[in-house]
Amino acid sequence: MATNKKHNRFVAEEPYILRIRDPELAQQIRSTLQNEGEAAKRKLEIIFDDSNVAGVLRFEGTDYQLTILNLPTIAECYKTYDDVNLVKTGDIGQVLVVGPCLEEECRVGEIIDGVTPPMRNARERVFRKPIDVPKGMVAQVESQILDILNGGAPQNYKFIDHEEVWQINPATGKGFWAPAK
Repeated sequence: MATNKKHNRFVAEEPYILRIRDPELAQQIRSTLQNEGEAAKRKLEIIFDDSNVAGVLRFEGTDYQLTILNLPTIAECYKTYDDVNLVKTGDIGQVLVVGPCLEEECRVGEIIDGVTPPMRNARERVFRKPIDVPKGMVAQVESQILDILNGGAPQNYKFIDHEEVWQINPATGKGFWAPAK
């Protein structure tokens, strides 16, 4: 159950990924959720502070540090009712990390390896850096495009319109473009 300290209300229907850095704690929580069902809800609680970027995971009365980090990309969440058809239930854009936050992750506010290790540093490897184009060049190209759209040509250029028609050579049966008469 997730609650907000300030409003003390239940907030749930948004999917998150819960990453627990301590393997022993992760195994304890996993077995509690699998074996105890509804009774596990009383043992596990997530409380966010007013900043909504940090909080506490309370498990069996012990508090663990929780940090909310963004994913480098959006991941989709699916559910199945019949093991054949999938239904999209939401988009996941954040990870709840239980345990100490790595220095780089805390500084950037983004988990560096995404959902799986192959996505490590995905933002630097996959996503292109913004192109650095001088503002003057952008204004010049914009002006030239507007000239073309208004029927003119950019400075030092001239448009020549040649009308052509498709003709077929009767002797060979091959087609070609020829100037219109």
